[in-house]
Amino acid sequence: MKITKLGLTAMIAMALTTVAGYAETAISVVSEGEFRVLNNPIYPPMEFVNEKTGEIDGFDVDLAKAIAKRLNLKPVFVKTSFSDLQNSLQTGRGDVIISGMSDTIARQGTMDMVDYIVSGPTFFTLKANKDQFPAQTDVCGKSVAGARTGTMPRDVGKWSDENCVASGKDAVKFEGVADSNAARLGMKQGRYEVVVQGSETLSWLVQIEPESYTIIGDPILNNDVFGIGFKKDNPQLRDAVAAIVNQMIEDGEYANLLDKWNLKTNAIEKAVVNGVK
Repeated sequence: MKITKLGLTAMIAMALTTVAGYAETAISVVSEGEFRVLNNPIYPPMEFVNEKTGEIDGFDVDLAKAIAKRLNLKPVFVKTSFSDLQNSLQTGRGDVIISGMSDTIARQGTMDMVDYIVSGPTFFTLKANKDQFPAQTDVCGKSVAGARTGTMPRDVGKWSDENCVASGKDAVKFEGVADSNAARLGMKQGRYEVVVQGSETLSWLVQIEPESYTIIGDPILNNDVFGIGFKKDNPQLRDAVAAIVNQMIEDGEYANLLDKWNLKTNAIEKAVVNGVK
């Protein structure tokens, strides 16, 4: 691992005392002068490939670029499958994970996470099938597809136990798939009746495919917190990034990015390390 030192001038420009305190601190990065971001660009509006430019785009991408600028480093995005993100961090392919990843107790066991946005799993179906789901509890007994990794299986199971099984209804039949793209494709092909994914994505989906989907009720939970992932042995970079995100919250750049991607309702008040307990 190479080491780069943040220049005093650049750090003073950051203004916050908590950030400026890293002016004389060695910040470890994988490649000198670069801020290498592990990212799986298939989750709009968080990260995706812009069809017009061919470049990756989204809230996470803009956030990573803003962080890199304040670190006086060049942002480099390393395309990685979601299932390989954590391993790629541990093996040194990138400095951080910024890819719509939930902060969980299990993940905190192998890496540190700086929380930066909130979300909640939300059910939706094809617009052609909306009459089958006049109430959210009509999802009980139905096949629901969602990412097999992360918190979706747990969250859907909890909701099903409390809202279906406890009322004598059939449990939700959760079908774990590779990612949200696979879930939506399977629903369009008739293999699943409902898909569940984060609330941060649905306004985007409805915007680009207004005749395709309909949302079934409110988010089933509002406790899904996304975090930026760091190796356990790099607390200097972790703390510097946390301070930068908090600076962005205070100076308004964070709010501007949320507004750009229609994510204002997903805002956090403060970035903290390993905030999920």
